[in-house]
Order: sequence, then C-alpha cells, then structure tokens
Amino acid sequence: MSLEERVLARIDREVLTRLTEDLVRAGSENPGGTEEAAVQVFAAALRDAGAEVTIDPVEPGRPNLRAHVGADGGEGGILFLGHSDVVPAGTGWTGDPFVPRRDGDDLIGRGTTDMKGGLAAIAVALAAVHAEAREVPITVLCTVDEEADARGIRHHIASAPQTRHALCVVAEPTSMTTITGCRGAANFAVELRGHSAHAGRPSDGASAILAAADLIAVIEEDHARLVTQPHPVLGAPTWNIGTIEGGHGTSIVADRCTLTIDRRTLPDEDPESILALVLEETRERIQRSGRPGVDLIEVIGTVEMTMPGFTIDPASPVVRQIQAAVVDAGGSGATDIWTASCEGGFICRHHAIDAVVLGPGDLPGQAHQPDERVSISELVRAARAYALLALRTPAANSARFEVAAAKEQS
Repeated sequence: MSLEERVLARIDREVLTRLTEDLVRAGSENPGGTEEAAVQVFAAALRDAGAEVTIDPVEPGRPNLRAHVGADGGEGGILFLGHSDVVPAGTGWTGDPFVPRRDGDDLIGRGTTDMKGGLAAIAVALAAVHAEAREVPITVLCTVDEEADARGIRHHIASAPQTRHALCVVAEPTSMTTITGCRGAANFAVELRGHSAHAGRPSDGASAILAAADLIAVIEEDHARLVTQPHPVLGAPTWNIGTIEGGHGTSIVADRCTLTIDRRTLPDEDPESILALVLEETRERIQRSGRPGVDLIEVIGTVEMTMPGFTIDPASPVVRQIQAAVVDAGGSGATDIWTASCEGGFICRHHAIDAVVLGPGDLPGQAHQPDERVSISELVRAARAYALLALRTPAANSARFEVAAAKEQS
C-alpha cells in the first residue's frame, strides 16, 4: 500500500462528522458571544493529532490559534486558514441551531458549512498525514472575528512572523471548487453633519439627508463607471449602500445622516484612497447643489474594515496540482472565481505566498441561512483532498522527507 493510500485510509467519516458536531455545539456566534469554546475543541483535536498548538489571545475570550506539524520549525508546506466564529443563528430554524442533527448525508447546524466543517476536515487531514509521514510540514491558522471586523487576521498580521509556506488554502465553503481569485472588501462609515431648523422654514438649516443624496449619487455614478472597466479575471468592483440613518423628527431639518457602505475591491486598490476620492467628490457635489446652508455641511468618513483580494493564474502548475488532488479525492476539479471575500488576501500579502479557497459546503445555498447544512460525503472529500495536497506540496517532497518516507516503507 502506498503512502497516499495509507494516509487516505486513516480518514474516518464518523470521526470527521463527530468533530464537526462538537465544533457546532461550541457556538461562537459573532456578534453575541466568544469563540473560545470552539477554539478549545479545535485545539484539542489538533493536539491529539500531534500538533504543536499556540493559543494567541486577540481579545478576552477571543483567541487565534496556530498549529504546526512536521519539519521546518513552523514553516514549509501548506498553510491552512480558517475562522472559528459563525454568524448569529437568527430565526427560522426547525431545531436548535447549536444541537447538530443528521438528515441522511447532511449534517445540520449553525456553522456546518461556514465553516466548522472546513475546520474539522483540516484537523482530520492533518492527523492522517502526520500519523504516516511525520516529516510533512502542515501549518494551521484559525482566526476570530472573520464574520465582522477581521480583528483576528489583523492581529496575526501585526504580531506573527512572516513564516514561509508553499501555499495557503482557505477552507471556506466552495463546494470543493478551487477558487483562484476573489475580490477584496472594504466597509466605510460616512457621516454627514448639517444644521437643524424648523421644517416650516428649511432655508434656516442645512439638511444632512439631502447632502446624503449627493453622496448616493456619487456612488451610483462610480458604480456605473466601474461596471464598464472590469478586471479580466475578477470582474468589476462594486458598491452597495447597506444602511442609512438620520434626522430627529419629521418637522426638523436633519442635522445628521450616517451611511454604511460596502465596496468590493480589486487586489491593487487602496480603500483609504477610494474613500478619500468619494468624500471629495461628494463635497464638491454638495457645493454645486446651491441648496441653503451648503457651507455648513461636513462630510466625514472612516474605513471600518478592509479585506484585500487576490488572484492566482488558474493555468499555473500549483492550481493544476490542486485540481488533481481534488479529483483523486472524489471531486470534480473545477475552478472558478468568488463573488465573496475572505482573509486569504491578508495571508498573500503578509507571507508573500499564493492562495486558493477550497472547502466543503455550499456558500450561497447554505451559509448564513436557517437549517444550514453540509454534505458529510463532501466533508470526507475535503479531508482527503487536503491530505493529498499536504503530501504533494514541494516542501513535502524535499529530499529530507523522501528519505524519511523511504525508511517508513522499508
């Protein structure tokens, strides 16, 4: 029996399912809770597999996790990236969202798809590889707060050494399609400040809500412009105004208005520069409006969250290697790009490596929804693919590993 066959034989469907269930039971809603219980479950599974695990507090009750097995002292091989938080369960469930239940081949519970199933597949793959080939380097990073403000990954970038790895695999749900690129994301908060007055004589005031209409117009115009200039792989950047709130009453000229705005970005775009340009164009548009009190209007904006995008050539040797591993694990080997965003871009920048997104679960069909579920068979395919990738990466095929593997087989 070959090394790969021995490793794959160690991937147990029931062990993988039970670990996913344990992670779901741990909760970790964000906002509304902490990730600590889920991280403890994940850490225990990795330690049982022989990994060296480091718990790195980001905030009270919110720790990042780093783990490593194999040679090279925390470097080399694949860096698997995941997150421990899940979105709040919300309403509409047919059972307790944090009491996992099985429905045929499906496992139901908050986080089964996004992304407790992916974490479990990483741990089971690592255990299988390390049991048969102890020299193979595998690194795991699990962050907190991915679903909100990316505090975990930003803490990692600020504090972690720039270790070397062959590739980053982000285990977000992709239905086991290899995602070779995704746009980044930036969240902006823009506040417009005006001057209140009685509605019977609005010319005495300066309406922040009318000024917000100018901001919206600037964003609409820029969105239309961006659509005509798409990136050749990732498509066009997009704008979305998520919330708007302002004013104090129907008979009062609004002295404030606040908007939260989403901008999907390309890898070479700078969110601070994007926001500065929009604020400048908004101020100019307000002045041109000729409305009463335009000189009293202030426009203030902040970047609340940023997540960089990334791409890798889908025809590159590393992507072909990933496709082959997925096919050998029972998947299709398909590739695509993503309309969502993830933390892989941070890793690309910090560690100067390529990244792909590859994981079990249907993001648009199941993530963030009532009765979220994942196929157990797909969890198994993910664990098998991760194990094969770990064995086949350049770092794993070093001369030192070849000698060690030969000794094990003799």
